Amino acid sequence: MALKNLSITKYLTPAFHILFWGLIIISPYLFRNPNTWEGFKPWHYKLIINNATLALLFYFNAFVLYPKVYKSKGLVIYLLTVIAVIIALMAFSRFVDSQLFAEMRNFNKGRRGGGRGGDRWFRWYITNIVTYVFIMGISFSYRVIKDTNQLEKIRKENENEMLKSELTFLRSQVSPHFMFNVLNTLVSLARKKSDLMEPSLIQLSNLMRYMLYESNEDRIHLEQEVEYLRSYIDLQMLRFGDDVKIELNVSKDLEGYDIEPMLLIAFVENAFKHGIGMIEEPVIKIFLSMDKTKHWLEFRVENNISPQEGSKDKNSGIGLINMKRRLELLYKDRYILETRKIGNIFVSDLKVRLK
Repeated sequence: MALKNLSITKYLTPAFHILFWGLIIISPYLFRNPNTWEGFKPWHYKLIINNATLALLFYFNAFVLYPKVYKSKGLVIYLLTVIAVIIALMAFSRFVDSQLFAEMRNFNKGRRGGGRGGDRWFRWYITNIVTYVFIMGISFSYRVIKDTNQLEKIRKENENEMLKSELTFLRSQVSPHFMFNVLNTLVSLARKKSDLMEPSLIQLSNLMRYMLYESNEDRIHLEQEVEYLRSYIDLQMLRFGDDVKIELNVSKDLEGYDIEPMLLIAFVENAFKHGIGMIEEPVIKIFLSMDKTKHWLEFRVENNISPQEGSKDKNSGIGLINMKRRLELLYKDRYILETRKIGNIFVSDLKVRLK
């Protein structure tokens, strides 16, 4: 679809220019009175030639004088060149008038004789100069606007590439951060020589399959992201068992929505990392619902706060910081994130508009 729009835009601009100047050039015929029309008169041909000359002047200035003289030689040389071009056009116009149109030869004789003919010549001279200067000004403005838009387009493309690179980097950080937490789980099971080691590895393989194949997409179905969260929670439950209580409430009506992969996991990881520790009877509550009227995803995670501040390592919070930056890049002005403490409960509240 994007290529189709680009192709249409590519041909639309030249077509507009051709149509505009074509109508200007043949305007003597278009604006004729059909009731009194007796065919082309010499002044019709003269007007067509003049309009064609203006069109050539417009593009000559826009695509020759502007880039070759103004951009490379400077304003002074450009203005001198413009004056020379206008003088040449005035001489060309006088030559065409005197050679092709008989009444213009009489007009020129009147100019040399002074009087009324001289006044007509003066008005003709001033009118042509003003017209040429006006066309040159419009042409110059057109090229300035065109170049400005092109530079802005390039700037936005560069900015988008930088954002894509940053997003790719942030995504690449998600997997190692996730693996550190999962490996801690497996190490704990290995030390206990738990029979849950094998199912934990199977669960881990499912998670890694998601990370390797699904998370490379720009967007995935919201149901897939929820299934990933469930798998991660199941893996953690193999480790903690009844030592932690999990309340997972997910609305069923999630069809038709896509989301950035592995965006929500940071909240859940953070809850398991900091919501268990030295806490007696830890509880983690996870709520996910979809407001299909306003297309807002509402996601909230609640966990107990460990009283031991020293339990946090120097890498604490990397996942949340990463996630906040991804939200800013992907859902700017379309998300609300609040984190707060209510007594000994830490609450992460995220709302994202998915459409």
